[in-house]
Amino acid sequence: MELYKPLSVIIVDDDQDDRELLNFLFTKNSSFKIVGCFDSGLEVLEEIITKRNVPDVLIIDMYMPFLTGTEVLQKLLVSKVAPNMTTFIISTNINVTEEDKHIGNLAVKFIKKPVTLAEINDLPGSLLECLNYRNNTRV
Repeated sequence: MELYKPLSVIIVDDDQDDRELLNFLFTKNSSFKIVGCFDSGLEVLEEIITKRNVPDVLIIDMYMPFLTGTEVLQKLLVSKVAPNMTTFIISTNINVTEEDKHIGNLAVKFIKKPVTLAEINDLPGSLLECLNYRNNTRV
């Protein structure tokens, strides 16, 4: 008997190696279930807005061709199809100007891409901690 339902996750990153690494990290953690993996903001917008495949968690790269992670997020907010989704915008370099646009929005978190082996392995747990804090619950 399953005591909890894993959180559904969509990963978006234009770098194939990063996508595969994130997919591997979250697939091996039983608290998450990958429901989509895309290499562009345009693809994920179609998946979420058009196909209504709304995940619990969206992990999206900040800098990608055509649309940045924050541009995708803005289009999702305007569409109002994913009001309960939590978004983690990841980047090797956090843009403070972009981050400031989302101050007060508990459903949006900016995190640096993990670079050390410890950071990489801790990423799923770190996201769970953020979600616990947001929801004031234990996952």
